[in-house]
Amino acid sequence: MKIIIIKKILPAVAGIILASSCSKILDTQSELYVSETQSIVDKKSADAALIGAYNALSQNTYQGVTFRYTVNLASDNLKWVGNTPTNREFDVYDIFATNTRVAELWAGIYKTINIANNIIATVPIVNDVTFSQTDRNNSRGEAYFLRAYSYFDLVRLWGNVPIQTSPTKTTADAQGVGNSSPAQVYKQVQQDLDSAETLLSSTVNRNRANKTTAKALKARLYLYQKDWTKAESYATELINNAANFKLVKPYNLFFASKNTTESIFEIDYTVNNKNSWASNWFASNITGGKKELLPTDEFIALAKDPNTGGDRSALLLTISGVTYGNMNFKLATGDDQVYAIRIAEMYLIRAEARAENATPDFTGALQDLNVIRSRANVPAIASVVDKNDLIDKILLERRIEFAYESQRWFDLIRKGKAQSVLGIADANKLLFPIPKQQILVNPSLVQNPGYN
Repeated sequence: MKIIIIKKILPAVAGIILASSCSKILDTQSELYVSETQSIVDKKSADAALIGAYNALSQNTYQGVTFRYTVNLASDNLKWVGNTPTNREFDVYDIFATNTRVAELWAGIYKTINIANNIIATVPIVNDVTFSQTDRNNSRGEAYFLRAYSYFDLVRLWGNVPIQTSPTKTTADAQGVGNSSPAQVYKQVQQDLDSAETLLSSTVNRNRANKTTAKALKARLYLYQKDWTKAESYATELINNAANFKLVKPYNLFFASKNTTESIFEIDYTVNNKNSWASNWFASNITGGKKELLPTDEFIALAKDPNTGGDRSALLLTISGVTYGNMNFKLATGDDQVYAIRIAEMYLIRAEARAENATPDFTGALQDLNVIRSRANVPAIASVVDKNDLIDKILLERRIEFAYESQRWFDLIRKGKAQSVLGIADANKLLFPIPKQQILVNPSLVQNPGYN
């Protein structure tokens, strides 16, 4: 459990923050509306739009202080030791509907969705004889995947979110779109992944969606839906594709290099499109005394323990007696990938599915669990007491294996352990608040309980 320390904020600073928040609230343009800067009129512009969707995913969602930052901070692996209130709110589970990080994340995800909607709707009717049906199918398949991926994150973060499947070309297009239930959003995700799997190419590309990428996200989706049979089946299909996907040894090599066999889907960055999430781990932020995002004491102990962490102690960096988080990022450039899905997750999805099945397969679950432990040079687990013991061991393995990869917060929530493990008194705080400016601009939206 995190030890929560509240620091006082200077009145002057608080006033500046309040003023900034108010100006954000008064900006009443709906973030569901994103104007089209370029119409899709031929194959070239369709390709450009698709690149734009990936850029929206990378720039507005996964870098900086958005998805990776906030979700990891909400877990018990990282803590915030700085004074920035918008960051601290995630660490102490007291997020305001005016939080600018929440607004940025919501806007970034819906921007990706809107571009995907435009591709899905427009590509079939583009009049261009050079735009083959195969290319059109693949373009739409990638858009379906990106939309599914985006809605999957939306429903995990906010629960009751609006479903928009048509392009919003004017502000009026987003009006009257109210909340959908989590069940409805998950159904949309599954439908989009079904479409993506049908349309996409089988050629493996670790930076772009393809059939295997869609199948991997399906494995994760079915895990969340507790469809253990399908979760195991899809995870097995990826694991059996050893020609393209296999664990990289030693452990730290997989995040030190791009496009290894470990990766199923990764978000790439370049020197011109830097990963600002990586800047939180730079040595310069340590030596300059700016490091404000730190691993918790409990996680440090787990990572250093040879019986739990093993080679994953590489996730820590100790300088002058202080232990920091380490992801082995390229310190000079920041052109570091973000792993969205990797093969290690498929083993642990299958382990959990085998353990949770109506007819549990403890032997198979332990085999999968020990594959991941072996790669990290951690001793194998020979036996377990019962199913609960096995599930706890799988969750612990996920906690360490995906330490900074935005899995822990959601794992605790979906297994019903978040409140007890993290010390959260109010169950409403397991969802983020819908940004207040969205409520103001769209009267059809209803705020999540506990944030009024």
